[in-house]
Amino acid sequence: MDSSILERLLAPPLLGEHMARHQDPSGASLLSAVPSAIGASGYLSDLTGVTLAWSHPTGAPTRAVLKVSHLGFGQPELPFYETIARHLNSPVIPRFYAGGVDEPTGRTWLLMEDLSESHQQPSDEPLPPTFERCTLIVEALARFHAIGWTGGDQGTVPGMGPTLWSRLQASEWLPGACERLFAQAGDALDERTRDTYAQFLPGLPALIERANQFQHKTLVHGDAHVWNWMVPRDSAAGVAKLIDWDGWHVGTGVWDLAYMMALQWDRAVRQRFEMPLLDRYHAMLTAHGVAGYSREAFQQDYRLAVLLHLRTPMARFARGMSAFVWWPQLTRVAHAVEDLGCLDLLE
Repeated sequence: MDSSILERLLAPPLLGEHMARHQDPSGASLLSAVPSAIGASGYLSDLTGVTLAWSHPTGAPTRAVLKVSHLGFGQPELPFYETIARHLNSPVIPRFYAGGVDEPTGRTWLLMEDLSESHQQPSDEPLPPTFERCTLIVEALARFHAIGWTGGDQGTVPGMGPTLWSRLQASEWLPGACERLFAQAGDALDERTRDTYAQFLPGLPALIERANQFQHKTLVHGDAHVWNWMVPRDSAAGVAKLIDWDGWHVGTGVWDLAYMMALQWDRAVRQRFEMPLLDRYHAMLTAHGVAGYSREAFQQDYRLAVLLHLRTPMARFARGMSAFVWWPQLTRVAHAVEDLGCLDLLE
């Protein structure tokens, strides 16, 4: 990370002032904030560890992680932590200490809980985690979705923020993106996948309208693949934590699940893990107060979410992202649509 940014953001008077907006330092003053190496790297951000020293012992943190997003990224994450996360008070969300915008560069920054001692990455990407760790992840995801639920007695989703349906409705670019991607892929793309999209595209408006009628709306992460999770080193002593909240919005919980499994896992792994993990998620959702949502209804919603995620690799292609991202996702989601009989939902 650029030393001039660190010098500005870690200046004790300014950082201490930012931190005091979010927690009571009990009269202590921040004496120093020293950067240190961290065993993680950001995809669209720079990360560094921070050691904090205070004028006298308090409950204030002594270790943290500084995240500075690349220019043009990370802006939605700051209001999420400043307002939404505080409202939800979910154990799945890492603790937030301070944040702002670095004026000279326009980059968004966050000072967050350091999870390195209590948590670890579930696996080395792209290796899927073990089933046990995947279970910890989907159960934690269910706990988060239950807090934000509006279908039962939860009623805690704030009436603000972007929605899944507004994003889906802005899909006028999709046919052109499909045509360009298919032309670029040539005969490397099989006819079955082309036929899947040929059926999907005309039915998309009706599918979006159907999704908009979901009664099971909650806050969703939007990028909840397993490598955006940190799992507890002692599974009996903690809950998995979900990081990188740049894509949060109001949607439906199955959207996060379909993104996690149908887009990110190869067919063989998904076929073995998918249904048992959906069972565990639904059981945890019910255990945390979500009523009136049968396992059958949940399964139908999941199938619809998988079908709508045919849009996702196309969106990444249209944004100019690397084929290393969208090409495997295209294959995986097409396989999931086939395995789950999702095209039947077009009838």
